[in-house]
Amino acid sequence: MSKQIILTEDEKQEDKGYSVVCPELNVASQGETFEESISNIKEALELYIESAEQLGIIDDVLEQLGISKEDFKKGKIIPRVVTANIPVEVSV
Repeated sequence: MSKQIILTEDEKQEDKGYSVVCPELNVASQGETFEESISNIKEALELYIESAEQLGIIDDVLEQLGISKEDFKKGKIIPRVVTANIPVEVSV
């Protein structure tokens, strides 16, 4: 039975489409439309996780996400990552 890991992504509109990155795993992708970029990053992340499993380094990836093997087995699989917008005053 597969499980889901909730990851964040940062999306940026470019001149000719969208770029997207998952900061937790440093995986990036792009697409011509917002929807395509989301689909592409999801596929890239799934391939990254699948490759980690095949290479036997999935435990390292889970650790990078802040997820213990015990939490993963229990189904507690939301990374302990906080993303926030911080207003910074700049005088130019």
